[in-house]
Amino acid sequence: MAVAQRKTEVGRTHAERRREAETRIVQAAFDIVAKRGVDQLTLAEAGEEAGYSRALPAHYFGNRDVLLAAVAEHAVNQYRRRVVEKNLPTAAGLEPILTGIAFYLDDSRSWPKRLKAFHEVTNAALRWPLIAEVTAKLNREQVERFAQQIRAAQALGEIRADIDPVAEAITVSGTIRGIMAQWLVAPDSIDLDAVRDGFIAGLRRNWAA
Repeated sequence: MAVAQRKTEVGRTHAERRREAETRIVQAAFDIVAKRGVDQLTLAEAGEEAGYSRALPAHYFGNRDVLLAAVAEHAVNQYRRRVVEKNLPTAAGLEPILTGIAFYLDDSRSWPKRLKAFHEVTNAALRWPLIAEVTAKLNREQVERFAQQIRAAQALGEIRADIDPVAEAITVSGTIRGIMAQWLVAPDSIDLDAVRDGFIAGLRRNWAA
């Protein structure tokens, strides 16, 4: 019994150590991408920055594409956690949708390093198929979420019935990401509050039932 228990403890400890190492390597890679861009990331440097050997990331992730895909997932999961932490309204209707859009624009500027890394990785999807899979999944999830919210608001009579939920969801998703991409390049030249308020006011007018 004692021997079996020790084996179980050793196995669990090894698994925990691996999870911790993978998490630290992904975070280190995320930081490197935020500072210098996707093209400057190497597996060896990610391992070194995380406090491990230069060879460990290759052992765990295999190649840079897989590590970058993990970085993309990491960025997405950070945003999801922020949404949960802020207790955004989950009720159906027009106003909860607009509140979520405002949150994205407001919260994103509070973490420019993470936002830059997120855009670096998702833009790399144009060159790396594995990253494209992660980015496409993210795009689908975001569009589906917005489309479902729009349909629910239409059912309540708060958004015009002739609005195409999917087309509108794609437009909203692309717009808010594009706004933040422009802000990242030249934050001092963009009044993000004015852009946010104008965009939301436009949606309210266009969607009004």
